[in-house]
Amino acid sequence: MKETVVFKQHGDIKLCGDLHLPKRINGELRPAVVVVHGGGWAKRAGEMTLICKKLVRAGFVAFNITYRLAPEFRHPSQFDDVNTALDWLFERAGQYGIDPQRISGWGYSAGAHLILLAGLQRAEGSRLSAIVAGGTPADLSRWPNSPLVTGLIGRPMIEAEAEWQAASPLNYVSEHSPAVFLYHGLRDTLVEPEQMHLLADALQEQGARVQTHGSPLFGHIAMYLLGFSAQNQAIKFLQANG
Repeated sequence: MKETVVFKQHGDIKLCGDLHLPKRINGELRPAVVVVHGGGWAKRAGEMTLICKKLVRAGFVAFNITYRLAPEFRHPSQFDDVNTALDWLFERAGQYGIDPQRISGWGYSAGAHLILLAGLQRAEGSRLSAIVAGGTPADLSRWPNSPLVTGLIGRPMIEAEAEWQAASPLNYVSEHSPAVFLYHGLRDTLVEPEQMHLLADALQEQGARVQTHGSPLFGHIAMYLLGFSAQNQAIKFLQANG
């Protein structure tokens, strides 16, 4: 079953999410995953419906959300929208038969950046139990001349290094970080695989549970479209940690 909800209104803009709900068995509480699309923060290019359907088949509630897009809306607008979606789901966990101790996140590319940026900073009581992130831009400062990141932040790094650092998930890894599954196409030239390794190393140093999957055959888009093995491993990771 799918239910479309408005989780936030910003002026005339309604931010919606699709709640994909598996059949509830004997009133048991179910785990849930907030799913965040990619698209360079500027468009909804990463349709996540297929991942949501896989999650539902595995017994998860999947909340497939939207967010305000750059460059019309600058950081932290997108971060705020993802946080609002997370708050919305936590507050309504009982209504939808969700276990609030088992709410996780999943994103690809810009969506991975946003769910990590939000998920790594959640306060106690509303922390995510796990995060799945694919093709992740973890350290934005590695692309000082990127028009996509400049569009997100609003100024180039040479003028706004503090803002670029503040928008980098890598800088929020801590001893409180949830379990994280990272997957990446090793032929990715848009978001280099080094980003996955940087983040995995930082998480391991803080004692977080982390698992990585690199595909030697895929680049950035192919990993999103065809990374079925990684997706299946990620679901198993969520079942164990989410």
